[in-house]
Amino acid sequence: MPLIDPTSLIVRGALQDVSFQYRNGMYVANDVFPLVDGIGRKTKVAKYQKGPWFRDEADVRAPGSPARVGHFSLTTQNLDPINYAFATEVTDEEREEAAKPGNLPIQPDMDAVEFIAEKLDLKREIRTSAIIQATVWSGVSAGGTDAEGAWGHATAASDTTLVDIALAKDTIRANTGILPNTILLDWVAWSKLSIAPALQALMFPTTLPGAAITTATFGGLVGLNVIVGSAVKNSDEETTPTDSFTSVNIWGPSATPTKGSAFIFYKPPVVGLKTASAGYQYRLRQSNGSSRLTTTWRDSARHADMYDSQEEVDIAAVGLDLGYLFKDTAAT
Repeated sequence: MPLIDPTSLIVRGALQDVSFQYRNGMYVANDVFPLVDGIGRKTKVAKYQKGPWFRDEADVRAPGSPARVGHFSLTTQNLDPINYAFATEVTDEEREEAAKPGNLPIQPDMDAVEFIAEKLDLKREIRTSAIIQATVWSGVSAGGTDAEGAWGHATAASDTTLVDIALAKDTIRANTGILPNTILLDWVAWSKLSIAPALQALMFPTTLPGAAITTATFGGLVGLNVIVGSAVKNSDEETTPTDSFTSVNIWGPSATPTKGSAFIFYKPPVVGLKTASAGYQYRLRQSNGSSRLTTTWRDSARHADMYDSQEEVDIAAVGLDLGYLFKDTAAT
């Protein structure tokens, strides 16, 4: 009697409490430019002109004479939110299959809503990075000052990280009276700085030579809050059935994504009146009163329900002298 392979008698069922998904671990756009929610469609932002507030104009007043008179002035900036939207579908067949006992543990409708929300988050990350790279900060040309690949240099004596950051801080303070409080590093820049010999020698001269540097220890050294932009995007177009993926760094210069970028800037602890910031995101209030509007409709011909989500956001560089950008930090 021939032996029976026991595996041929096993009916495989789907694991119900585990599934697998790739996704960006963190988006940082809201940590870079504060998000102002709930604005109207036709909105202006008041901006006090800088010069009058720094003039030394108070003077001695003789008895019976009027005080010296000075004036401050305002400008306004029109907000121009741009509508970004994305849609996907859930077919009747997908919903029916998911509902069968023992089938894959997916929730097609919830997955669809999460999928389109992810697309809007990804787009805002990409837009914020592009605006930073395209803006002329602190009078330097768009793209920033060339750091000549010296941040995290293998030869400690050639590392210019601290000198360059000091230059940026001094420039912003001189131009605005405000010290920057944040540094945004793309992943290429941070991966070099986290093992920079010059920084390791300063932080761990004897106790932990060669230890990895954390964002907290680096931030303490330079006196800045540290944000690392590590998100990536897939540059491949949608194909079927191949799950193709070509990874591109979102943060940093798009033309030279392997060279590293650092943005030193000021952002306020809270958003309010007379509050300076390098940039803001202004998000329109949707017809349902929220910041994003998700709608669904029936496509009877396709036997599917469509899900659509939209948001309208103006991402603006506001205080151009409150930021300083470096390019080519990690490689020449």
